[in-house]
Amino acid sequence: MELATRHFIRPKDLNHHETVYAGQLADWLTEAAMVGVTQIVKKNNDVVLATLKEMRVLKPITSGCILEFEYETQHLGTTSIEIFVNVKDMLSQEQYARGSAVFVTVDENGKKTPHGLM
Repeated sequence: MELATRHFIRPKDLNHHETVYAGQLADWLTEAAMVGVTQIVKKNNDVVLATLKEMRVLKPITSGCILEFEYETQHLGTTSIEIFVNVKDMLSQEQYARGSAVFVTVDENGKKTPHGLM
């Protein structure tokens, strides 16, 4: 797996249970997947998110934790690329969450177009 990004968890990222707000985690997971797909296709101006396929929180994430977001290609279609993202603690390497996002390559009119990857 390749490192996409890291995030230091601060109180502003927490919900009323003092754990990371799921919407914030989804945003970070999507960002990490976008970094991954950009590395794979070597461009980002014609790659769009089709779906956040899954996001699973495995244990509560609290303030002070530094999360690492790693990615790998999970599936290649003709126009689609599914990116798996693993979320773990930078220091302990404990897994906190995981998920995947599907991106499609589009032309200048926004229509799906083959990405040419194998």
